[in-house]
Amino acid sequence: MIQVILTSICASLFFNYIHRLHIKWNINYKPFSCVSCLSAWLAILFLYTPELILNIATVMFVSGVFSSIAEFYLNKLMYGNS
Repeated sequence: MIQVILTSICASLFFNYIHRLHIKWNINYKPFSCVSCLSAWLAILFLYTPELILNIATVMFVSGVFSSIAEFYLNKLMYGNS
């Protein structure tokens, strides 16, 4: 259950804040433009997917979000307040 919640939150952040796909694909309306709405719908989707697909999605989206966070802090550490 925690894996489903974490995966849906990271997938929603990945789609909305990192790649901004709702703007690129011209679907700028709820639930696609709202992080909490998309996260809730993705949680329902991930809850009923097979375990292998859930594990693949978890690895992809969690690593994508955490690498973006790590990049931000490493840039801040190396270059100061930029």
